[in-house]
Amino acid sequence: MKKNLIIISISVAVLLFPIVLIAYKKIKAKRHLRRRVLADGNSEYSETAKNIALSISKSKQLYKELIVKVHPDRFQDELKERATDLSARITKAKRNYDELITLEIEVKEFLGQ
Repeated sequence: MKKNLIIISISVAVLLFPIVLIAYKKIKAKRHLRRRVLADGNSEYSETAKNIALSISKSKQLYKELIVKVHPDRFQDELKERATDLSARITKAKRNYDELITLEIEVKEFLGQ
């Protein structure tokens, strides 16, 4: 009876060890990401995580809309310089949704909307 109990205990331990190890690695990776985000000076981890999620899902479409609106070839003289500046900033923030939202406001002001 004791022999069976020992065998069962060892079997359970062998089966659970990989599961526990995987869970530990995920927790460790999450902690590491959180430390990196907080090290950047942003104390709002949830806001940064939200920006990352939105950047993945929505930034591409917003980027396309903004870059079409302010493409420098659509303007002349002084407006062309401002459009060039805006389009450069939009391209630089291509994968940052929060920054694109800020630039969207500037584009609306530029276009007089």
